[in-house]
Amino acid sequence: MNVYDYAVVAAYMVMMVWIGIYFMRYNRGGSDYFRAGNKLNWWIAGLSAFMSSFSAYMYTGGAGIIYQEGLTGSFILGSTALGILAGYLLFAKLWRRSRVTTILEFLDERFNLSSHQVASWTYIPFNILYCATAQYSLAIFITAAIGMDISYVIWICGLVIMVYTLLGGLWAVAITDVVQFLVLLPVSLVLVPLALLKVDNFHSFFHSMPPGYFSIPSQQYPWYWLLVLMLLLVHGQNTNPNAQRYFSVRDEAEAKKVALLCMLLFIAGIMTWTVPPMVMRYLYNDLSPYISLPNPHEGSYVVIAMMVLPHGLIGLMISAIFAATMSSIASQYNSISGIITKDIVAKLAGRDFTARSQLLLGMAATLAVGIITLLLSLAMAGSGQGSFKTMMKLSSLTGTLIATPLLLGFIYRKAPSWSFMFSFTLSAIVTLLVAFFPPLVDYLASLGPAMEFTVTTLAIFFTGLIAFLISPFIFKSSQREAARIKTFFTRLDTPVDTSREIDDSPIDHAPLAGFVGWMSIILGALILPFTFIPAPLPDRMINLSLGSILVAFGGLLYYLGKEEEPEYGRKQESGVRSRKSEARR
Repeated sequence: MNVYDYAVVAAYMVMMVWIGIYFMRYNRGGSDYFRAGNKLNWWIAGLSAFMSSFSAYMYTGGAGIIYQEGLTGSFILGSTALGILAGYLLFAKLWRRSRVTTILEFLDERFNLSSHQVASWTYIPFNILYCATAQYSLAIFITAAIGMDISYVIWICGLVIMVYTLLGGLWAVAITDVVQFLVLLPVSLVLVPLALLKVDNFHSFFHSMPPGYFSIPSQQYPWYWLLVLMLLLVHGQNTNPNAQRYFSVRDEAEAKKVALLCMLLFIAGIMTWTVPPMVMRYLYNDLSPYISLPNPHEGSYVVIAMMVLPHGLIGLMISAIFAATMSSIASQYNSISGIITKDIVAKLAGRDFTARSQLLLGMAATLAVGIITLLLSLAMAGSGQGSFKTMMKLSSLTGTLIATPLLLGFIYRKAPSWSFMFSFTLSAIVTLLVAFFPPLVDYLASLGPAMEFTVTTLAIFFTGLIAFLISPFIFKSSQREAARIKTFFTRLDTPVDTSREIDDSPIDHAPLAGFVGWMSIILGALILPFTFIPAPLPDRMINLSLGSILVAFGGLLYYLGKEEEPEYGRKQESGVRSRKSEARR
């Protein structure tokens, strides 16, 4: 990287903070801060869901799997789309009709207060740890790639995420996700053909790879491992952060569009994630001389990017890797702060806070979560990640513990009020055994990594599933609990009436397409000057082409934004004019 690339990264960071400041004006209460007042445009929510569903892992560990395993690695990364398909077919509609503000809010009504509190207190610490580890992992990679001190990377990334999430809430998170998509898109589109130009003989490319490189499954990741992975993805992609996007749009139809767009983007993304590391495998069987990572194959994507991208786009590529992790962490910050505000503080206080109080509590919670995450990341940088491996393993298992009864609560209506706690408790016991009981840990390790992962995951999942399904034969809901559960399912059966359930607000009249258009124009304007820096003509033409495309695309969005008048806003204005006319008569 040179000074031009650093300038792009710096400008990108400033843009993220500015978006948070800009959207601060639209947050009038907790509903706006945590679910955008149910007014996220479906295409914004869909792009945000896509960006929030992966982190820098796609460009590091994910690229490393493709480098080593070929098409099986591509299937692993692309199989996220199958998890989102379940959202399109079923869960997107249910999440929107639940009319919640956080992903755990409905547990109190569907089950009971104990279930609600156990899930909330379990969710928060492990997801903060996830954020810290994601931030630390990003810092390791950026440090190895560009040589910046790891603590500086953590401070910069942590403060930028914290500031724009704190100020702008879900609106800022979603809009920055869209801008981050605009950062990611040109790098991904350009890198594929430039990487393919490095292949001098495609016959040799397909025949020089290791045996089984272009087949699914591979020896390292057999079919049963892939099936279990898809099971986990159905859980993960239909809880957080996608669930938050589903219940932040206007109605069920838009929620399904969110899932559909996110799924299609993952399918399209497979090619952009697959080609660069495969080309690197063809060019270099050993990457250790080129990058100083503990697992050199995880640097395959960034190495080829630095080989073929012109200056300016290298900075954009580093920004894209920042963006992938920042999107994921920012979504977690907003979700965690919502749970602290709505699911813990409000319940402990025994009352609902005013909209303004929810907003202030949410901002305070976001600040606290951001500071804790930042300090944890710095601690990891000082002591190494090894001490956190056990906790991260438990974290991933705990996510499944909550997700299984949570999603079943939507679809298994016979389950009584104590079914969540019954399922969670038995699954937690199994989790502790497979994670910490030495004889069982040793036995599972002897099976090999793939079988250990499969047996462990299925043991926990089926324990929770069976416990939940048999709970009606063990527990009975009281008359009051049964009535409350019936009310919950009545709401799930009731379509959202946007004219009655969604209030008018200033964001209704904000031309969001025009705003995103301006961001695209600014990004294009950042790239265009690199046409004039000393560089080979092809590199300068790439910068000119991409910069022009982003400016033209932004101009189109800005034009559409000027013409944009949200349907609900028109209805409100029409209603106001009608009432004034009646008053005059």
